[in-house]
Parts: sequence; C-alpha cells; structure tokens
Amino acid sequence: MTHHTERPCAAHGWTSYRYAGRYGTIMIGATSTQDALNEANRSLTDGVASIDRLEIWNAQTGLYEKVKV
Repeated sequence: MTHHTERPCAAHGWTSYRYAGRYGTIMIGATSTQDALNEANRSLTDGVASIDRLEIWNAQTGLYEKVKV
C-alpha cells in the first residue's frame, strides 16, 4: 500500500495538489492552481508559497507532477 501523500486526496469535483512544506507534505484539494497556492499559503508558518514546490495529480499516469507555469 502506498503512503497517503502518494495518492489523490481531494473530494470529487476538486483537483488534488500537494505542496512540499517546511515540515512535510501539505495535501490540498482545489479548483485551480491559484486556489491551491492560496491554500498552501494558509498552511505555511513562514514565507509565501511558490509554484515550484506545488505538484498536481495526473489521473492518467497515477502520479503527482510539477505544476507547469
């Protein structure tokens, strides 16, 4: 069985993202990349979320991928 951070965790109708935070992975369900960054910012204790640490779930490959800018 794979770790929960390796699977999608968003509810139906949302896209699953994950963010590499200072203390571990932040799992996010969001409607867009900007929404995911906003949610990551709410979870951070310092600094501002950057898109280079954000990944999106690809249902076709079954893997998280870096968000393309």
